[in-house]
Amino acid sequence: MDRKQHYFVKIAEKEINEMSIPDRSTEYEIVATHNEVETLRELFLEENKNAKNSVEYLSKPFDEWGADDERNSYDDHLISVYRNVYRLGTDKTKEKINELGILKQ
Repeated sequence: MDRKQHYFVKIAEKEINEMSIPDRSTEYEIVATHNEVETLRELFLEENKNAKNSVEYLSKPFDEWGADDERNSYDDHLISVYRNVYRLGTDKTKEKINELGILKQ
């Protein structure tokens, strides 16, 4: 059985660590199995692909065809990352994410 342990997630940096690494970025504590952490890592990889596509459209300011769809896709994916972190998060993590006001309850 895959046992749960504490991890620390930095969404902006797309990092998941087994110990807290305090710095200026926001860190979210989660309690997860190895498989749940791997799923979150896969979401980060997918987010990188979405971000690359969004940047491609942003670099063409007069070519708006498809740009809104790409930006919305990136935003939706980022919300999915926050939902997963929230689901696995400690009470303090859930409080931090609730303060952001980005998840519809």
